[in-house]
Amino acid sequence: MSNKLEAKEISVWRGDNLLLNNVSFTLDAGEVLQVRGANGSGKTTLLRVVCGLGLADEGQVYWSGKPIEKNRDQYYENLLYLGHKPGIKPALSAIENLRIFTLLNGRAASAKTDADIEQALDELSLISKAHLPCRALSAGQQRRVALARLVLQTAKLWVLDEPLTSLDKAGLALVEQRMAAHAHSGGSILLTTHAPVNMAGVKVSTLELG
Repeated sequence: MSNKLEAKEISVWRGDNLLLNNVSFTLDAGEVLQVRGANGSGKTTLLRVVCGLGLADEGQVYWSGKPIEKNRDQYYENLLYLGHKPGIKPALSAIENLRIFTLLNGRAASAKTDADIEQALDELSLISKAHLPCRALSAGQQRRVALARLVLQTAKLWVLDEPLTSLDKAGLALVEQRMAAHAHSGGSILLTTHAPVNMAGVKVSTLELG
């Protein structure tokens, strides 16, 4: 069965506040879906439900036709989630942070792993900062360290919460090129961003919340 993500009638309450009301969408291989809405409209909540990090009060998320809680191993093997915050250790260098990421994703430490990390940092124009502690980097550079994970893994589904935050024009172009390449290779992307998304040859659909 194809790698299809489906959300069906997702509703989430926080006390008396209805954050998400019967939200449904389908995301096939090679597709990009941008979730839009005002602050507080439930964008991050939806992404967390999709990733299994939050629970829906009603509705269900499916991967390849099965509920994600019954298909957990296969789903998480195919999922990369990047939250709104960079998720890096400020005291560690970019290389050290990415070594931890690759280890958590099942890759043993090796010269090839380090070479792949350096190539990812070079692709994101960070190789000259590779050995500095991340606390010495700008917000945009820290975001690039986090986004280097997009180069280092083979997940089919990317769920990205505001991946373009803090990036300069060059950084935006690099990340958009990487996302376009992922879609062209048959991957799928669910993302939130306030900025317009430009990916050559890729149709970006939108889901409005609120």
